[in-house]
This record gives sequence, C-alpha cells and structure tokens, in this order.
Amino acid sequence: MYFVDRKKIEQMLVCLERATSTFQEKKIYETEFEFYALERIAHLIIDSVLDVGNAMIDGFIMRDPGSYEDIIDILMDERVISAEDGQGMKEIILLRKMLTQDYIQMNHDELYKTIQKHIAVVEKYPANIRSYLEKELGPVSAFVPE
Repeated sequence: MYFVDRKKIEQMLVCLERATSTFQEKKIYETEFEFYALERIAHLIIDSVLDVGNAMIDGFIMRDPGSYEDIIDILMDERVISAEDGQGMKEIILLRKMLTQDYIQMNHDELYKTIQKHIAVVEKYPANIRSYLEKELGPVSAFVPE
C-alpha cells in the first residue's frame, strides 16, 4: 500500500503553477528588484519540481535518488514524465547551484533564458503528475479515510 500525500503534492503543484505564471508575466528583468524577483521565482520553480518529485518517489516507494538530477531520472524511469521533458527539466535543475551557492556571480540572463527555453516542460509537469496519480491511485475522493 502506498502513502501518497495528494493534498501536499497538490499544494506544491499550485505553487509551481503560480510561479510559472508569474515568470511569464514579465519578459524583461532590468532593475535590482526585478533580478531578485527572477531569482526567487526560479528557486520556487526548481524546488517545487524537486519537492513534488521527492514526494512521488517516497509515496510510491521508488528507488532512492542520489542527486537532484536523479530525482528527474527516476521520474523518467517510472514514466511520470517523458525523457524529452526530463532533459529540459534537468537543465533547469542545474540552475539551483547558481541560485543557492554561486549567487554572488549570478547570471540573470542565463537564468531567464534557460527557464524560458524550457517553460513548456515546467507547465506540463503538474498535468503529468496529476495524471500519474490518477492512473496509479484512481480519482481524488472527497472523503478522507479516518
């Protein structure tokens, strides 16, 4: 029996969708304030993807990931996301190091262009997750077992 916290996963997916939508509202980031906003949006996108991936891996008792990229590999192996989408997602995940460790030398142009290049993959991710959950667990029930 699997323990998948659908409610928490859904909350993280909504966060991802909001961050993605906010990212797409702006095409040019020029001021320091806008750069900080871009960094935060990118960080939310990346961590939402990774946190949802981890929740899926834990809930469905998939193999343990050894790295952030491995989370994406596992989702591809388990056919939660396609190999093509996984490659795009990995490019976005690689930005996490710049955001969390190399932030003094932040390349905002690279950050924006990488996310923009793969934004369609990010937008499909919630639907892929929801589809996998429904296929494996059935439709969401309004009743929670007590």
